[in-house]
Amino acid sequence: MTTDRPHVAYLAPFDPARPQPGRANDEEADRSENAVLTAYLFHLTAKGHRVLRHRVVTDPALASSDLFDATAGELVMACHRSHYRALITAYGVISDCERLFSPACRALLFTTEPGPAAREFLSHHKIIAIWPEGESFVRADPAAETDGT
Repeated sequence: MTTDRPHVAYLAPFDPARPQPGRANDEEADRSENAVLTAYLFHLTAKGHRVLRHRVVTDPALASSDLFDATAGELVMACHRSHYRALITAYGVISDCERLFSPACRALLFTTEPGPAAREFLSHHKIIAIWPEGESFVRADPAAETDGT
């Protein structure tokens, strides 16, 4: 066991984003998360954003966030599922990784549109929800979600 602090390891374009360290093998989740991460990276890059692919290295190896959009200051983690257990896990991971990218907004990148309960959870915890829609991406910003209440 090491006493070194967690650190950010930057990934090359050919390095796989999945499987995540510390996560049970789930080929469907790995495949869909890789696809949405690749599409989102291409989307941001096409808009002129500076995007860094990374993995937060810890001991023991734990799941980590995936992208840092340096242009927007957003830390992004891909999520295949939006049920409560998956949200709690993602919330813990991205909240821990956030300290290495301060200041940063937190964003979860879903493979499909999250339901109302998931969006309420994310809004409450001030996490942006992003998901693909056609050739683009939709965002649910926590500030926009709470402005109407």
